[in-house]
Amino acid sequence: MSDCENEKRLKKCDPFQGEDKISNLPEAVLCHILSLLSTKAAVRTSILGTKWKDLWAFMPILEFDFKSMYHPNRIYSDSKEKLNKFMNFVERGLILRDGLNIQKFTISCFEICDFPYIYAWISNVVTCNIQELDIRLSVHPYAQLPWSLLTCRTLVALKLSGRFVLNVPSSIHLPSLKILHLRSLIYLDDVSIEKLFSSCPILEDLDVVRSNWDNVWSFSVSVPSLRRLSLLFDPVGLEFINSHWHKLTVNTPNLEYLKLHDHISEAYVFSNLSHLVEADIDVQRPRMSDVDSSTFAKRVHDLLPRISNVKFLSLSTHTLQVLGYYHGYNIPKFHNLVHLRLGVDRYHAWRLLPNLLVNSPSLEVLLFEEGLVHVENPYDYYPEFSSMQLEVPACVVVHLKAIEIYKLVGMKDELKLIQFFVKNATALEKLTIRCHCLNAVWNIREKLLTFRNELRKSSWGSSSCQLKFII
Repeated sequence: MSDCENEKRLKKCDPFQGEDKISNLPEAVLCHILSLLSTKAAVRTSILGTKWKDLWAFMPILEFDFKSMYHPNRIYSDSKEKLNKFMNFVERGLILRDGLNIQKFTISCFEICDFPYIYAWISNVVTCNIQELDIRLSVHPYAQLPWSLLTCRTLVALKLSGRFVLNVPSSIHLPSLKILHLRSLIYLDDVSIEKLFSSCPILEDLDVVRSNWDNVWSFSVSVPSLRRLSLLFDPVGLEFINSHWHKLTVNTPNLEYLKLHDHISEAYVFSNLSHLVEADIDVQRPRMSDVDSSTFAKRVHDLLPRISNVKFLSLSTHTLQVLGYYHGYNIPKFHNLVHLRLGVDRYHAWRLLPNLLVNSPSLEVLLFEEGLVHVENPYDYYPEFSSMQLEVPACVVVHLKAIEIYKLVGMKDELKLIQFFVKNATALEKLTIRCHCLNAVWNIREKLLTFRNELRKSSWGSSSCQLKFII
C-alpha cells in the first residue's frame, strides 16, 4: 500500500482530523487545565484562539509573582516600568474576573507598591468567597489592611508578609480560618493580637515571624484548637527597645508541633502541652537584658517539663548554652523521646549530655547537627569534654539505633565521645559521620583519614552497625 493511500485511510478513520479537540472542552475543564500552570504560562495560552483569550483570569487559583514574571533570571533592570506593568496586569485580571469566586489568590512583590491599589485588590478578592489568601508585599513605611479581611467568613488560609498594620475591628470573626501566617506585621498593642487569635475558633496552624518593632510587649497565644505553632522572634529590630519587657505566654491544649526560635523574650509561661509530639527549641538571653544568665537559664529549664511528652526534640546551640548556666535543676524524664537533635555545646563541654541520655530511656536516633566541637579553624581552643558517667545510659545500650554527626574536624575528644557510643550501643545499626566542609581548605584530610582508621579499630558493641564516613 502506498504512502498516499495510507494517509487517505488514516484521514477517513479519524472523524476529528483537523479539529481542535482541546478548545471544544467546556470552559470549566479548560480552567482546571490552566490551573495546573503558572499564571505567566496560563496567560500565554491567550494566543491559541478566541475561546482562550483572557480565560486565565477565570482560573480558580490566581498567583501573581513579580519576580518570576519580570525578573526570572535575577537581572534587575527597568524595575519601575516593570512594576507598573505588573500592577496593571493584576488590576486587569481582577476586572476581567468581575466578582467570580476565587479559591486562592497569591500576590508577591518586594518592590515598593502603590498601596491604594493593594487595598482595593484585597477588598475585591474578599468579596469573592476567597478561601486562601497569600500576600507578600513591600510597603513603606507601613499600610493598614482593610477591616473586611478580618470578617471574611469563607477564608480558610491567610498568609500576610509585610509592614501591614493589623488594626483589629471590634466585630472581627474568622469562623473558617485554619491556617494563619503573619510575618513582620505591626499590631496596635498586646490586646489586639490576643483578640485576633481568639476570633479564630478552629485555627490549627499559626506561624508568626517578628523581625522589627511591632508594638507588642507581651505576646500571648491561647487557642484551644491549635495543632501547629511556629514562633520566630528575631532580635534584629526588637531587642534594642526595652527588651526586658518582652514576655511569651502559650496556652494550647491540643498542640502537636512547637517551633520556638526566640531571642528577645525574657519570661515564658507555657501550659497545656500534653499532646505535644515534636518541639524545636532555640532560645537565647537577649543581649540588652537586665536578667542575669542563671535566672534566665532557670526560666528555660522550667519549659522542659512542659514539653517532656514529645517524641521528637531539637535543642539548638543557643539553648544548650543557656541550659548550661543553671546547675540546680535536673532534666525531666522524656519517656516518649525517640529522636533527639542537638546543636553544639559550645561552652559547657557536653556537660548536659549524660543527663539528657539518662532521662531519654527510649531514644533511638541521636543527631549532632552542628558537630561535636565548635571551631572557626582547626587550631581553635575549646574546653575538653566532661567525662561520661560510669553507668552507661539504658537508651544507649538497648534502644539507640542511629547516630549522625556533622562537621567533624578530627579532634581527640570527638573520637573519645564517638568511641563511647560505639562501644556501648549494642543495638546500633548506622553511624553516619560527615566531616567539616572546610576540611580541604584547612588541609586536614589526612588527619580525618587517620581518625576514620582509629575509629574502625575501636571496640564496637554492635557487630551489624554500618559506618558511613563522608570526607
